[in-house]
Amino acid sequence: MFEYHIDFEGQNLAEQLTQGVISCFGVIAFLVGMFFQDIRLSMYIFVAGIVVAAFMVIPAWPYLRKNPIKWLPSREKLAAAAAAAAELKQSSTSDLKDKKTA
Repeated sequence: MFEYHIDFEGQNLAEQLTQGVISCFGVIAFLVGMFFQDIRLSMYIFVAGIVVAAFMVIPAWPYLRKNPIKWLPSREKLAAAAAAAAELKQSSTSDLKDKKTA
């Protein structure tokens, strides 16, 4: 199954990467557009920067999922685990009593 969630630190990294890539491409687009006096070329470079930034952060790449959150188990799971532990303790106690009487 394809993983599509990123953690909080991955979100921060994705935000920084997006801003950095788009800013760099924006500066390059401005300089190239100014040098060649062509707004269309400038816009193409800027849009290419947006596409590159999107490709870097929109899929949930593994580098964006390095620090997953460790959630607490739900109350139902805790109750089921407690019931299983109580049952196990009770059965082991009854086994010990059976061994002592035998």
